[in-house]
Amino acid sequence: MDLPTAWNLDDKSYLSVDSSRLRLNYEGLGENNEDVGAIRANHPIPPHCKLFYFEVTIINEGKRWDDDSWGYHGDDGFFGFSGTGIPYGPLFSTGDIIGCCLNFKNNTVFYTKNGINLGIAFRNLKGTLYPCVGLGSQGGSIEVNFGSRKFKFAANLR
Repeated sequence: MDLPTAWNLDDKSYLSVDSSRLRLNYEGLGENNEDVGAIRANHPIPPHCKLFYFEVTIINEGKRWDDDSWGYHGDDGFFGFSGTGIPYGPLFSTGDIIGCCLNFKNNTVFYTKNGINLGIAFRNLKGTLYPCVGLGSQGGSIEVNFGSRKFKFAANLR
C-alpha cells in the first residue's frame, strides 16, 4: 500500500497547488462557509504502518481564520466543530509548524506545534483516514511535509 506523499489534485476545492504538490494557496473569497477550501492527500494512511506523522508549515495565515471547521483550530486553540469543541492547544499562526501523528498501535492522535507534543487530541481511530487540511482565509497558504524533509518534531516516530 502506498503512503501519502503529496496532495490529490483531483480532490480539492478553492485551493491552488504548486508544482511540487505540497504547497497550497487559498483561492476563495473567505466570506462564508460555502467557500472554504479543502484538500486531502493522494493516498490514505495504511493502518499497518502503526505510526503516521506529517507536518504543515503555516506560510501565511491570511486575513482571518475560519472557526467553522473540525480539527485543531489556529484561531482559538480548540479541537472540535464550530469553535464549540474542547480546549486543546495553543493558537497558531504564520510561521508555525503544526504536526499530526496518528498512532494505530493505540488508536490515538496527537498534534505538535513547532516540535512540541501537545498531547492526545482524540482516541478511537477508525475507518479510512487521509491527511487533509482546510483553509478559508484570503491569502492563506501552507506547505506540507509528508517526510521528504526532516521533521521539526524530533521524537523517534518509527
